[in-house]
Amino acid sequence: MYSLPVQKGAFVNAGDLLVQVADLHKVKVRAFVDEPEIGKLQKGQEVEVTWDALPGRVWKGTLETLPTTVVPRGTRTVGEVTCVIDNADLKLLPNTNVNVAVVTARVENALTVPREAVHQDAKGQYVYQVVNGELQRRDVQTSVSNLTRIAVTGNLPDDAVLALGSTNLHSLGPGTPVKPVNP
Repeated sequence: MYSLPVQKGAFVNAGDLLVQVADLHKVKVRAFVDEPEIGKLQKGQEVEVTWDALPGRVWKGTLETLPTTVVPRGTRTVGEVTCVIDNADLKLLPNTNVNVAVVTARVENALTVPREAVHQDAKGQYVYQVVNGELQRRDVQTSVSNLTRIAVTGNLPDDAVLALGSTNLHSLGPGTPVKPVNP
């Protein structure tokens, strides 16, 4: 039992909810996935759930159902998925709003940079690294990414300072003298 919405001695009508019973060791979570991401989903993929009420806590589970249609939800077009989440310590409460991340790829100990730091031309992908107050083009290889970050898999030192953009509307380019705003 996880909810008893009536009190002892209270009057109830036929059909009123008296008690809610469930095994909360495994919970089903419903989530909405933006349409462009639906093609990356597969049943059984790992899912990570966080809840703002318990910062730092992550529940793990698996993707159980895939979207069968997309619908407008606010300004987004989404598909609905369900996930089964392990909740052995019973800390994840029913009917709460949670954050759901479906793990479509994982790279351990990856060096990631903001997406806006990576550029591409006919020669490939590159970043502008700040070296001795000037920008130098550095060709890089990348792998997985999300909406804000991209993993760089080669040719970039861990401590590199990268140019993200100009604050004076000048184009970035090799040899451009720069003064880092946030080194």
